[in-house]
Amino acid sequence: MSKHFFGLRRVDKQRASTVTFKVDALRLSTLLLCLSLSGCASLLPPPISHFELQTPRPFGYLIGDEIHHRVVLQTRKDLVLNPNSVPGKGELNRWLNLTDVDIKTDQDRGQTVIDLTYQVFYAPNEVKMLSVPGFNLQFTQAGKPVEQAVPAWPFTLSPIKELAIRKDESGQQYMRPDALPAFLSSQTQWLGFYAALGMALLTGTYLAYWYGLFPSWPKRRIFKRALAQMDRVPENQAERGLAVMHHAFNQINGQPLFKHKLAAFSQNHPEYRSAAESIAWFFDVSNRALFGGQPISGEDWGKLKELCRLCRDIECGKR
Repeated sequence: MSKHFFGLRRVDKQRASTVTFKVDALRLSTLLLCLSLSGCASLLPPPISHFELQTPRPFGYLIGDEIHHRVVLQTRKDLVLNPNSVPGKGELNRWLNLTDVDIKTDQDRGQTVIDLTYQVFYAPNEVKMLSVPGFNLQFTQAGKPVEQAVPAWPFTLSPIKELAIRKDESGQQYMRPDALPAFLSSQTQWLGFYAALGMALLTGTYLAYWYGLFPSWPKRRIFKRALAQMDRVPENQAERGLAVMHHAFNQINGQPLFKHKLAAFSQNHPEYRSAAESIAWFFDVSNRALFGGQPISGEDWGKLKELCRLCRDIECGKR
């Protein structure tokens, strides 16, 4: 009987050790599962990874001044801002108005920028500490709400004048004028003026050269003067017009010019090649009128004046 009893105890011990091992294995598996889940959770980025409230200086404001705030948030792409959570334009309290609200959202980059412009209407008797009220921004992520608090912003407001009004020597109210602004440098403006003046002088000199307005360059005014003389010659004195044209061509050539020397003239003065046919016609008409005794018709007189205008345009650089 004792052997049977000890055998039973040995079986019970084996069964107990087996149950203990299974319980320990279950606990170890559960622990490993929790560690893996916590590791995966740590890999997920937070809904709002960056929040920044950009504000100006917190002092030196007067009644009517504007204060600009900017809220910058970096969120996950699936986070959607609730625009109703942003304060609307209008009166926030008895001394502070929200005059402008601008919301820019870049869903691809997960960035939200909110620009707020406040205006204060408080007239303190002395420097006073005030606060722009804070608010909570609300987002939605897969149907679940996410909030980000924008804290209140304290600043100081200064009085426009002293509480105890001083009097000057004449008994009038003491006034403190604003500081005069610094004078702008005029060096850049003067440089621009001189540059424009130089360009104008160069342009004027160039045009005067081409239009023959310099007396030291008389060749630029030869046909201009010839045209003026021909305008004063009546049509029944066409021979005088021929003489004026011959004198002009002689001045250009530097010596008397005859028809058999027109080829050399065109070679020495290539600018007149465009009028070579009209110039040859002029010499033919001149030979018939001066040496053949043939009269110059009204049509020839008009063509002669047109040739003079053509030569005037050539010497001025218009053609």
